[in-house]
Amino acid sequence: MNQHIPPVSDVDLRQLRIFRAVVEQNGFTRAQAILGISRSTISAQMAALETRLGLTLCQRGRSGFSLTEQGHRVYAEAIKCFAALDHFRAELGVMRGRLVGELRLGVVDAVIENPQCRLYEALAAFSAEVPEVHVALSTVAPNQIEQALINRQMDVALVPNLPMNAAVQLQNLFQEEQCLYCGRLHPLFDPAQGPLTLEKIADQAYARRSYSVSTAYNSLFAKAPAATVNSMESMAHLVLSGRYLGFLPVHYAKAWVDKGEMRAVRPDLIGFRIGVCIGHFPLTSVSLATRIFRDHVVRVHRFKARLPKS
Repeated sequence: MNQHIPPVSDVDLRQLRIFRAVVEQNGFTRAQAILGISRSTISAQMAALETRLGLTLCQRGRSGFSLTEQGHRVYAEAIKCFAALDHFRAELGVMRGRLVGELRLGVVDAVIENPQCRLYEALAAFSAEVPEVHVALSTVAPNQIEQALINRQMDVALVPNLPMNAAVQLQNLFQEEQCLYCGRLHPLFDPAQGPLTLEKIADQAYARRSYSVSTAYNSLFAKAPAATVNSMESMAHLVLSGRYLGFLPVHYAKAWVDKGEMRAVRPDLIGFRIGVCIGHFPLTSVSLATRIFRDHVVRVHRFKARLPKS
């Protein structure tokens, strides 16, 4: 027999926000810092929510935290609910002549060192135009950003120009050049060896990204990767160890190259360029704040592209 589903109350929304934080922080302990409440309070609120919904949302115990199938579905619907509420609040602000709400922005790591990146200029212009909009900025791996956009956990993002869900629209902003690097302690570092053959390079241990990206290592190396990373900083640690080769953005590796701690391996033959884009859902379906921010991002990068080279 179908049970009656009561109307959503303020208490429900508060408990759903706690549930959302627990899911996104992967457990009660890490959610404490985000929510500013004790673990026992979180546990009590989660138990009350499960009772209210008549569903088991998660498993928790010595084995760790995990969502049930019902928990996954409730989380997805909660994200949609909060997105709708945020949109409603923003539209009310527009009607009253004030733009409020939140802009959730995702950025891949290691772009700030790229001299072509002018994200900070767009943020300054956006804040000046709509000072009451709260900016929530996260540095996230490309595959996680795609999922966050699809789930409406994120409004807009700076991402590499990689294949994404068809619903995500991409516009190229600038280019990033990447080369293969080795650390000072690596056997290939000594330039006295002369030009290195591709066969010798292919036989070396290397690290690759944990997320899908088309790079030269797809066909260069003769064996499986010896290490996996999910960020450029992690890759730099492995390269500096002298035990692994790895691809890094040229602008990011420059500081270590200048200090003699890294060098590019056959940059004349091995390397690639990839676009960095702004990604979002169709403009007709995003908030006014997202549209304003997107326009500032596109404007500052078009202006930079038109400047004469010094």
